[in-house]
Amino acid sequence: MKLQRAVFVLMGMMLLFACKSSAQQVKTDYDRSTNFAQYKTYSWEQVKTKDTLDVDRIKAAVNAALAAKGWTQVDSGGDVSVIAVEMTHDSRP
Repeated sequence: MKLQRAVFVLMGMMLLFACKSSAQQVKTDYDRSTNFAQYKTYSWEQVKTKDTLDVDRIKAAVNAALAAKGWTQVDSGGDVSVIAVEMTHDSRP
């Protein structure tokens, strides 16, 4: 259950890094009682974007952020699986 919460937190981080417009609202939520110090490794599950050029950019940004926190990327079977999904919503005034 804690692993799922960590994945949702990482998805929120991904949304922050994938933002293309400064006028966007970003909302995140996570279980504040989760001890993220217990997680040391991560592996990528998937990245879904409209622009395939963004896949490498998103991965590079998240890899750098997690490396700064002392996490290590592994090919598979990490403590946390990272999933990034680009979501957009157009609205007219």
